[in-house]
Amino acid sequence: MYLLFCSDPLNSKSVDMDYREECEVARSLGFDTGLVNFDNLNEDEREGSGSNPYIVSKNMREYVAKQGSEYVNALYRGWMLRPEVYDAWTAALEANRIRMLTSAESYRNCHYFPDSYSLIQKFTPRSVWLERDQLDAEYIREAVMPFGTKAIMVKDFVKSRKHDWLDACYIPDASDQVHVERVIRRFVELQGTELNGGIVLREFVPLEFLTTHPKSGMPLSKEYRLFFMFGEPVFKVNYWDEAAYETVPTDLDEFIQIARQIQSPFFTMDIARTQAGQWIIIELGDGQVSGLPEHTDLEAFYTNLKKAVVNRGLW
Repeated sequence: MYLLFCSDPLNSKSVDMDYREECEVARSLGFDTGLVNFDNLNEDEREGSGSNPYIVSKNMREYVAKQGSEYVNALYRGWMLRPEVYDAWTAALEANRIRMLTSAESYRNCHYFPDSYSLIQKFTPRSVWLERDQLDAEYIREAVMPFGTKAIMVKDFVKSRKHDWLDACYIPDASDQVHVERVIRRFVELQGTELNGGIVLREFVPLEFLTTHPKSGMPLSKEYRLFFMFGEPVFKVNYWDEAAYETVPTDLDEFIQIARQIQSPFFTMDIARTQAGQWIIIELGDGQVSGLPEHTDLEAFYTNLKKAVVNRGLW
């Protein structure tokens, strides 16, 4: 089992600074690691070529060559990739006898919110979405009608702009068409070329309040990130570094049952507690590109990941 980390943009032989500690911990626990040039991956996709020689680092290509006809299994830990980029990349790796544990279809299932909504719909706030070519006044008006006068939030298929809380995220009254369009326009403007898919409009559900973010002023709530491997929970961590709160409850049976239906080997589930005391799912994410808070016990994270891989017979 190989772990592929992003390389430093200025030094292709070194791990990206933001993933350096993760890589060092993984190596200390026995993981083989390789590097992938994130910028070259995206450039390769733009040029329509599948032959980028820097798809993985030289040491990994040499390792694969020594395996003869056997495939090498791999997981990625790095920056988010658009589904079409991930698809082209995994196909190129497969041609070089490197098989990503997370297929292109599995990646999209958890990376793009609309693809997983039907599975979590009963446990997550009401949501609707518009494709990129539907962002005009008429489509927006129809999309927000079911919310009435309720508060809603704006995000794209992958990310929100929570730190632009009032300008590009939170809308206190969905019936205020002028305000709705202004926030959506601002969100799209700030996302720019990073806009993923289209936009998602979600009912705002008050969560159990912790504090406000020291920079953006957005409310921080009791949220947790759960990592799942092969349908089973392997790691739990508090979502926010900026607030102190107790660990996630151990009774996760409902969420585990949902997780076993998700068509992905490695993904995250963000959960939160509402002001009414109910646990809900915020969203799913691909485990390879889901961030770890600064306070994360990396040794525990990679130890648990290793156990899951070993138990699956992939070590």
